Amino acid sequence: MSQEEYEWVINISGICHVILQVLFLEIIWEIFYPVRERSRLAGAGVLMGMNLLMYFWPGLDSWYRYPISAALILGYAWICCQKHLEKALFVLLLFYNFHALSFLISNSIYQWGTEWMLQRLDPTAENYLSLVYESTSWSQKLLLASYGLLFLLMILILKKIVKRPWDMNWQDVMFLSFPNVAGGMLARVVLDISMVKMKQEMFFLFEEKRDMIWKVPLVAMLIYLGEMSAIYIFQQYGELQQERQKHFVEKQQMKAIQQRLEEAEDFYGSIRKARHEMKNHMANLRGLVAGEHYQTAERYMEKLEETMETLDYQFATGNPVTDVVINDKYRKGKALGIDFQVQFCYEPEDVISVFDMGILLNNLLDNAIEACEKIEESQRYIRLVLKRKDHFLLLEVENSFDGVIEWEKGTSIPMTRKQRESLACMEHGIGLKNVKEIAERYLGVMDIKIKENVFQVTVMLQQEVSL
Repeated sequence: MSQEEYEWVINISGICHVILQVLFLEIIWEIFYPVRERSRLAGAGVLMGMNLLMYFWPGLDSWYRYPISAALILGYAWICCQKHLEKALFVLLLFYNFHALSFLISNSIYQWGTEWMLQRLDPTAENYLSLVYESTSWSQKLLLASYGLLFLLMILILKKIVKRPWDMNWQDVMFLSFPNVAGGMLARVVLDISMVKMKQEMFFLFEEKRDMIWKVPLVAMLIYLGEMSAIYIFQQYGELQQERQKHFVEKQQMKAIQQRLEEAEDFYGSIRKARHEMKNHMANLRGLVAGEHYQTAERYMEKLEETMETLDYQFATGNPVTDVVINDKYRKGKALGIDFQVQFCYEPEDVISVFDMGILLNNLLDNAIEACEKIEESQRYIRLVLKRKDHFLLLEVENSFDGVIEWEKGTSIPMTRKQRESLACMEHGIGLKNVKEIAERYLGVMDIKIKENVFQVTVMLQQEVSL
């Protein structure tokens, strides 16, 4: 093999090396980003391909190529991810760590393979130089193959550990990225000291320190295991937090239903008390009329009517639980001057749990009342409708609001005032996020529509589902 052919092999190996990086970066994107975001970030791999062009730039070392590519990718992610760079930065650091660790291990394999092949050559042979080029070219192929296989193996293990995409904040990025930074720095240090020009000779690390051929890969593997352990622990902690939150939500749901039932018990107790006292009221009225105290009797009747109104249900929905929830919210809305319109009938054949329906009504109507409080009294209204279509129930709540929406971070769900006042305090309610979870439990969806100053939430619940 001639020198020109050897240089051609080196160039082709470099191009293949960069192509593998682009493919592996795309695979890592898919692991950490949900499907709806992958297509937007696909261009990150294209930008990574800038390495392919910069590779042919004379004198442009990888020390410059990789930061330039990183800057381009983060700029692209800044636009695609709506100025959220946390996860993008972590994915990029993880990619560079895998690249560095794969290179360190494959470089040791390359050093061992090159030495083994060169030792088998006869220095006195006429074609010795050609054989050296040929052996070295095979070492380059071995380097590329081992690099690709190791990188792919690392990604496959990562894919087994990461069960689903998750959101990240800057604290999470810092916690998970220490091994990534360590891996990149180790690769840089090894490259810097692997071949050092001395005054009269060259220092070759793997020749002078033979044990570095196995020590460097061992350290690289330990860094990789450290990163995988951190990711696994982080994911387990996240799942534990979700379980705790789920348990808390269920506890709050039970608390809310218990409160509604207590209110119902108090209401019916008031009715029984009023019925018991009705004889006394009638006797008082007869006495006033007999004594011709008509004005006093009229005032007594008006007072009695006000008392009876507080004991009357404005809406009969077909179920005591939904009766209590809707009429309780109606009384609160009426006190705030809200025009409250209800078309709701819970029929006996409905299979949606009245427990879940009470939770949905409680949260949706609370949010609607909260929104109405922010606008002028003359513009306040709430419309509650329950529709049936085929085997679906459609629960719709529409209300007026001030047109200002703040969204929960990382979701398409509006943030309530109570959440804004105390993000850390979960006692402030369950919110639309859990309305969505109940809808999904019944194989349905929650749809939010906003048009100017009208906010509408529609919850579709499938009745033909076994829970």
